[in-house]
Amino acid sequence: MRVTTDGRQDRAGGGDEAQGVPPPGPFATPRVDGTVPAARAGGTAPGGPRPVRRGRAERWRSTLRARRERLRADAHADRAYRTAVGVVGTVVTLLGLVMVPLPGPGWLVVFLGLAILGTEFATARRVHRFTHRQVHRWTQWLARRSWGTRIGLGAGAAAAAGALAWGYLAWQGVPAWTPEVVTAQLTRVPGL
Repeated sequence: MRVTTDGRQDRAGGGDEAQGVPPPGPFATPRVDGTVPAARAGGTAPGGPRPVRRGRAERWRSTLRARRERLRADAHADRAYRTAVGVVGTVVTLLGLVMVPLPGPGWLVVFLGLAILGTEFATARRVHRFTHRQVHRWTQWLARRSWGTRIGLGAGAAAAAGALAWGYLAWQGVPAWTPEVVTAQLTRVPGL
């Protein structure tokens, strides 16, 4: 069976003779969605739009949704899944928050963690949307400022991050897992 341009189903062997479209050849291969393409006249689609094909991403999403629904059916599996999503999302979010003052994709990792949490928890979805709006407002505000203000704010954030790192290392000492090259450089810093 194939779907004609007006939405009706027709036998795969026949064409739309009423529209002047010849039937497909004997070796026409079916599309992913099961329809057989009609022969083309002059390289254009016959009589209207072609049937919508589902992309790879949409098939992947529908497969994941079906698996999630099977997990929801079992209370123990659902609880375990939600716990795993909660742990992974929280760890990624906290890692991103640690990375925010450091060079790197801190906010991107925070948003990724909130998106992971948001797949299962409505509160996390609301926090994700709120945080996204606030960061967008901050970047818009910062974009309207002069270069001097931007540099000053960046230098202040870097100094605050450096002070926090220095304070932690002065309080706890250099961790034992730190490579010797880094440890040698850190021992030169006053107060460590």
